[in-house]
Amino acid sequence: MSMTPDEAFSSEDEDYEYDYSDDDDMEDQEEEDRMSMYNKRLAPHSSSSCTLSAGNGCSSSRYKTSNGKLMDSDFKSSSSDVRILDATEIVHSMKRRIHEVTDVLAIPPSAAGVLLREHNWLKESLYEKYYNNPEKTQERCGVRGRCQSSFSSKSKTSTKKFQCEICYDDYSEEEMLSVPCGHVFCRGCWGGFIDCSIKSGPSCVRMTCPQVGCKEAVTEDEVAITAPGLLKKYEMYQLRSFVEMNALTRWCPGPGCSKIAMAGSSGFNGVATCHECTTSFCLRCGEEPHSPASCDELRRWKEKCRNESETANWIIANTKPCPKCSSRIEKNQGCNHITCQQCKYDFCWICLQPWADHGSNTGGYYKCNKYDPSGSSDDQSNTARAKRELDRYLHYYKRFHAHSEAQKFAKKQLKDTEARMVLLQESTNNSTWADVEFLKSAVDQLVECRRVLKYTYTFAYYMTDNARSKQKERFEHHQEMLEKFTEKLSELSEKPLTEMDRTDVVNQTRVVDRFMKNILTYVEDGMDED
Repeated sequence: MSMTPDEAFSSEDEDYEYDYSDDDDMEDQEEEDRMSMYNKRLAPHSSSSCTLSAGNGCSSSRYKTSNGKLMDSDFKSSSSDVRILDATEIVHSMKRRIHEVTDVLAIPPSAAGVLLREHNWLKESLYEKYYNNPEKTQERCGVRGRCQSSFSSKSKTSTKKFQCEICYDDYSEEEMLSVPCGHVFCRGCWGGFIDCSIKSGPSCVRMTCPQVGCKEAVTEDEVAITAPGLLKKYEMYQLRSFVEMNALTRWCPGPGCSKIAMAGSSGFNGVATCHECTTSFCLRCGEEPHSPASCDELRRWKEKCRNESETANWIIANTKPCPKCSSRIEKNQGCNHITCQQCKYDFCWICLQPWADHGSNTGGYYKCNKYDPSGSSDDQSNTARAKRELDRYLHYYKRFHAHSEAQKFAKKQLKDTEARMVLLQESTNNSTWADVEFLKSAVDQLVECRRVLKYTYTFAYYMTDNARSKQKERFEHHQEMLEKFTEKLSELSEKPLTEMDRTDVVNQTRVVDRFMKNILTYVEDGMDED
């Protein structure tokens, strides 16, 4: 049974006292992986041109992130041995690391947690900087006072009553709380400050002393004393920090799923499928598997679609280009006889052919089912280039969107497939459940093919036309064939059960699956025909 991050922190886990015997293998492997990555950070001039394999259906991302994680080309492996773990396993791993740093550096556990977080939870990186200059490292991370003095819940002053610098009321010594930096506030103000900080979200793990200009970190020690009811939530955010800043872990993106993917010796490479919610996702970027497009191409494509898709949809639905000057025209009357206001050209709104060819002496609208691309590539004006780029984007976006909608329909069809399988089994004499499972396999294959097809258009959009013209031509041929096979499988799987031929569906499913995998392999191998 899955456990939420909140449930992962139990009362028995206080003071970081655990039996870690069950975690030794996982921790040893993780530390070995981290040491390898850390060594790469220490050698920034030793670059590698290794191209990662897509593994289980996700091409290499060909870019590095800037959020502190070592990703993509920092791993040199073509396989993935990812484990899907529960939050409790990650909590034990995180707290074991804190416990180890506490022992090595002889500092409080709360200070060790802050120092690890500020060094992306990499012990070796922390040790190197800490031993070079302990005071500077403590000061920079906001734990100088915590490491130099003992934590106390009472004020160091001996006066009977003194004033809180937040609410300016007078309180006794027992009603005040002093943080390691020496600033003293009443417990009520502390509770309100911590409550407000934790309600602000994950950034609460970086909250500092309320005193203006003080950089001393506020940790679970203060939370436990002034707002014990919020301690689990604070620790959940600390776990979230550990997972998101860790180069070898990623939350499962499935709705409501609290499982965590942890990479092994091969690093984050390929696709993982969560055994809890069955969600498949790219290990590098967390998106759905997107071969043959890379993570970088997908990021750029989604950003472009966010900025331009609404405009593109409106243009597609409401305008057409003038066949002569390519100006975009919005039809505002019912007549299909259009006169361009830019060049005064008369044409048919339906087929974009000259209106003169639509008279009774020429046979009427006999060309309205024809399509003839317009526009000249010789025109290098800014307007013409912008128009060509828009048309190019619309070409790929429309097809990407079409396959995306077809994928949604296939997923919807998948939900109804089991009922159709039951009917098919009942309508066939002496048939077993295994005899009708071909139908689910076919729809599963359709969902996968639609996903791959839509990302082939993302991939194709970012291909260079001139330098890779032959490769692009071959790729588009393979793309066309995959679309053809997929459409055929879609037709066969959607037939009424009385007309469905099991042999045809099974054979077509195998053909589509093999062709799809061949295209992905072709792209991963650099599209080398040899």
